[in-house]
Amino acid sequence: MSKPGANGLAAPAKAAGAPGWPIRTKSGPAQLPLRIAPRRFWLWAIGLSAMSAIVVIGGPFNAYVDFPQFWFAGKLVGTPDLLDPARQGAWELAHGFKPWEFLYPPGTAWLYLPLRALPLGIAFWVNAAVIGLIGVAAGFVGARAFDLDRRVAVVAVLAWTPALAAAAAGQNAPLAMLLALIAIDALRRDRRIVAGLAVGAMLYKPTLALPMFALLLLRRQWTSLFVAMAVAVGWYVLGVAGSAGDWMWPKDWLSVTAPFFAADTSQNVNKTVALPGLLMGHGVAPVVAYGAAVAVALAALRRVLRSPIAEAGAAICVIGIVVSPHSLQYEAVMMLPLLLWAAGGTGSGLAEPWRTRLLVAAFLLAQLYVPTPFLGVSVFAMMTFAATAIWITGWHRQEAAPLVPAEAAAGAS
Repeated sequence: MSKPGANGLAAPAKAAGAPGWPIRTKSGPAQLPLRIAPRRFWLWAIGLSAMSAIVVIGGPFNAYVDFPQFWFAGKLVGTPDLLDPARQGAWELAHGFKPWEFLYPPGTAWLYLPLRALPLGIAFWVNAAVIGLIGVAAGFVGARAFDLDRRVAVVAVLAWTPALAAAAAGQNAPLAMLLALIAIDALRRDRRIVAGLAVGAMLYKPTLALPMFALLLLRRQWTSLFVAMAVAVGWYVLGVAGSAGDWMWPKDWLSVTAPFFAADTSQNVNKTVALPGLLMGHGVAPVVAYGAAVAVALAALRRVLRSPIAEAGAAICVIGIVVSPHSLQYEAVMMLPLLLWAAGGTGSGLAEPWRTRLLVAAFLLAQLYVPTPFLGVSVFAMMTFAATAIWITGWHRQEAAPLVPAEAAAGAS
């Protein structure tokens, strides 16, 4: 049998490969996937989760950040005001709020219908609680998708500041992360209809859904792709209903959102994690900025095509926000699938000692969510770019079959 190591973890048998490799059991890994003693791991994990949760408290003191636009959408869904900026702005001014356009497809506004009867403050906290629960659910699904201990995966979500910071901003990116993890897990287990439903549901926010559509296309997951397209038709119909019968709503919606991307990129360049947005925000010509994004996508293509499907799905979530025309630092929540993959439960990931070094550094740096915009460039931009480069190049990549108890005993005998 394996003997305890100096760090407090059970030292795996030599056949397992790098030290710290988790021993698999029927209920999941029996040890932490990092070179950290369990007591220290849980102390830091709970502390970082608490620090991430503190960010949520600041939302009400910052005019509820972006949440009013979703609250308004719940009130205006099903009326012509939802897609008309002038009428929407007049409605908001009449109720004492700063005009702000709802930038999601009109069908998405139906998700906020239950909040329409609540005062803004109560609606904010209800939304924050729902987003928090979605994060916990994502931890459970992520544990299944990447063969990790459930407690480790859940605490990884809660300690990753963008997950709870999205709730503080009234945003919903953790929902996209949960749906992406459901799709990744379903693809790994060949549950194609479930994968298609999850990817299609991500169209509530198209910029986060399109990378997963690309994955289905590139990996020739035709059943999943057709199901996702069927869900897209459903979103279109919901959009018609949400805009009071406007069958041409995609045209009206694009006319509102297209100019917004350029203006918001310039205004929030210190918060962007999108390569084109960061470059254009610092004066680089759009053709060069988008050319750089295309180069990243092409560089990742070979690995996306050849990697295990769960790994490719995790990576494309990060690549998607890097090459996106618009993504801000709360959308760095989409890094979580790749962070869970890096822990190595599925038999590939980062090799030690860099696995522990990089994952610990990432979670510590994530605590800079609030102050990092004052530096001019978000630390999450640097982390997403680095994660993309590490995955594409295969730097310190580990490939080994997860060890089961019988193999551990054989290796120790």
